[in-house]
This record gives sequence, C-alpha cells and structure tokens, in this order.
Amino acid sequence: MSTTELAIREGQSAFDGKQIAALEQLGVAGASRADQAIFFHQCVRTGLDPFLRQIYMIKRKQWDADKKQSVEKQTIQTGIDGFRLIARRAADKRKETLGYADTLWCGEDGQWRDVWLASEPPAAAKVTVYRDGQPFPAVALMREFRATKRDGSPAAQWASKPVHMIAKCAEALALRMAFPQDLSGLYTTDEMGNDEPGAATADEPSSTGTRRMSRNAAPAEPEPLDAELVEDPGPTDEVLAEMNAEAGS
Repeated sequence: MSTTELAIREGQSAFDGKQIAALEQLGVAGASRADQAIFFHQCVRTGLDPFLRQIYMIKRKQWDADKKQSVEKQTIQTGIDGFRLIARRAADKRKETLGYADTLWCGEDGQWRDVWLASEPPAAAKVTVYRDGQPFPAVALMREFRATKRDGSPAAQWASKPVHMIAKCAEALALRMAFPQDLSGLYTTDEMGNDEPGAATADEPSSTGTRRMSRNAAPAEPEPLDAELVEDPGPTDEVLAEMNAEAGS
C-alpha cells in the first residue's frame, strides 16, 4: 500500500479503515475513537503526514495525582523539522517574514556564546525566532530537558550531541511562542525526552510524596510573547458523532 493510497483526502472528516490499519502498524494501536479524531484533526491542521512519520501519536504513562496511579494518555508529537515546516507554511500563508538570530549557549558562568567548544555540556541554549520582525526568544535549560536512562546517565543522543539537542529544544520553544495558533498542543520528541518514538516510563511521586517529573513528562506550555494564544478546539461534535456511528455499524 503506497502513501498515495493512504493520503488524507480533501473533505475527509476521519481516518478510514485502511488508514487506521496503517497507523496501527506504525504504533498507534489501542487509541480510542476520540484520540483518533483528535490526531486526525492535528494532522489536517498542521498539514503533516502521519504515514511518512512527520507526526505521530504515542501512548505514555503519566502519574494521576487524583487517582494516585499511573494512567495511559496519548500525546501527539513531531520532530523539529515538522515545527519548522509548520512555521514556514504559516508565515508564507500570512505573507510574513520568518527568521532566526544566532543560537547561543550558556555555561554555569552565565556567559552566552555563539559557539560551544568546552568538553562539558552547556547549561542552557537560547534561540530567538523573528516573526514579521517581532522577536520571540526562548531559553532551554539542560537540567530540565536532558533525557536520562534509569540509572540517571544521559540518554544516547543527549550523551553524544548535548549541544545540538538542547538547541533543538530551545528552537521548539521559540517557534511555539512565535506561532501559538499553529503549534499549540504539539511537542517535539526532543522536548519529550525520547531519542525515538516508543514506550515511555511513568511520572511517579518521589519518596517524599512530591511529584517527580520523569524525562517523558510534557513540558509546560510556554506563554507566548506579545501574541494571542488560540486554544486548539479539537474535533467538532459532528466529527465525533460520525466516528461513533461508524464504530457502532
């Protein structure tokens, strides 16, 4: 089955049977109808192709403080290239300019540098995105984003390319602030802490009873600078009703 056969068609309101079967092969097995509807909505809204793995939905275990247990939730993710593509399309559609300032890295000394040559990883990275001349700077701290193994050591990519990885996290934060209408509700794999899409560990309380954020916990949604944050309305009631009707047929 080619990706052309699987392509989302104009006017389509939900994934069809072939598309759902293909998504299950790509790791979206077990998603509820509502989750599938939300994923479909995000695919259409962003213009990213789930069958080319430009965007994907991953089931994660997260700690529910009210239920005092881990619960499984679906999260929608893409790579930094997906963020760049969405931002470029949004800027072109609105006839706006899109640019970047030089990426900066900072050590424990608090000094920002435009190249990182030290053997130890930087403490932070800063990326500034310019949307139609308006700057949207974002800083990502290494201690907040670096993915770790169970023994506490850095995960593969974070061990071999920490400078590159923390810069991608800062870029994702800046792009989301610059384009909240287009990127709200989406996260990159780098922000979520996984080198590759796959199973995730749970966010569980620490021995002191306070919540410990695992490396797979979704970062807090950054507040946009001088921009209106438009909440993603999700699929309409008509779409959900149609999917429920299909499920019962």
